[in-house]
Amino acid sequence: MAETDINEPTLRESYSLVYAFTLLLYLPAIILLGTQGYYSYTPGYLALMVLPPLLGMLIAIRIGDLSESWKAVVIRSLVSGVLGMVIGGAVFMTTSFFLAFLGPAFEAHAFDALSIGVGAVFLLLGLPLVLTAVSRFRTRGASAKIEAVACVLALVVVAGVAVMLLDGQHSLVSALRKDQLSYLVGGVLWYTPAYALVGSVWRLIGLV
Repeated sequence: MAETDINEPTLRESYSLVYAFTLLLYLPAIILLGTQGYYSYTPGYLALMVLPPLLGMLIAIRIGDLSESWKAVVIRSLVSGVLGMVIGGAVFMTTSFFLAFLGPAFEAHAFDALSIGVGAVFLLLGLPLVLTAVSRFRTRGASAKIEAVACVLALVVVAGVAVMLLDGQHSLVSALRKDQLSYLVGGVLWYTPAYALVGSVWRLIGLV
């Protein structure tokens, strides 16, 4: 398969990469939440929620431009990350009532007609990751391959969460505390996509 030279990422690629790196960093953070008090919101608890988006943005920017200085990368990452969390958080809050509506269905695995809609959401989340993984695998350079692998791993996470939520034979509730479960489901479906989209728009229009 012929490889192409690396180009400036499109909005879809930038979104996919920020989403992928952030989601992959959220997984260990969600596990480590088990070492903190339930919804304790201590400094350690909050750090586990805030660091993954900032580090995800940092990795996405740095790996895309290895020639840029670390100082410039850190500044761009912090600005993009904070703006992404603030505006993305507002987007998440405006749609958060869906989480309250779907929460009992997730826990009881009683989707019925909702299964089609929920499945469509997971497909929409996975499609950019698939397209970006393919384009990055066809791009020259080690950083492009790392980006492709990150997209594939994130796709596995999205697919795994979809299967466990929609298949009544699997239960995330039994393996995770309710706060961990809410952050996992919310991270996959809501605030990580909102964060990645807002952060990518800020980056691509050149404001950061």
